[in-house]
Amino acid sequence: MGYATSGAIPAISIDTASTTSASTQPVAQVSKKLAMLSRPLWEKLSVQERQQMEMGYELKLLEPESYGVILDVQGADQSTPGTNGGALLGGAIANAAYLDRAFSGNNNYSAGANLAIGLLGAALGSAAMDRAPTSQFQFRYTIRQGDGEIQYFDELKSTSFRHSVGVCVLLPSLNLVSQQICNQTSESIRARYFVQADKD
Repeated sequence: MGYATSGAIPAISIDTASTTSASTQPVAQVSKKLAMLSRPLWEKLSVQERQQMEMGYELKLLEPESYGVILDVQGADQSTPGTNGGALLGGAIANAAYLDRAFSGNNNYSAGANLAIGLLGAALGSAAMDRAPTSQFQFRYTIRQGDGEIQYFDELKSTSFRHSVGVCVLLPSLNLVSQQICNQTSESIRARYFVQADKD
């Protein structure tokens, strides 16, 4: 239990047995459609149903804790404004130093030189002390995993756009995935994949 902030739970691929042709001519490979299934539901299918799916689909089995539905989300704006105090301070110090030097001894004052020195001081002060504005938002998602457990997941983004409540996501990456992944049942799997296989 706790907060998941990094790492990823990889989907588990099922490698189907490759078939060989009696002919010596190369056989063109046909790309299979991807089917993502919950591992517990996959294990409830019969051996014949599994074999049929392996022949027609590229399978990825998901552990129950690797996907879930967003129940709630809270956000906090952690953006910081930029600063220009370094530029102001650097320009002021450079101007003061130039004026002290210009009006002491036999030195002459020049408005152009004073402006150039001030700009140079501002540039150096800004580079040394100022920082650019940053845009950062933190979101904390409350998610019900496929195994029924409730977990919190944090996400840092540079934009204020976030996932909506009720959508299905992979965990802990929080990548959006088909809604049917979180709504799967043995009946929906049979209706979705075996009916399609029969039509294909």
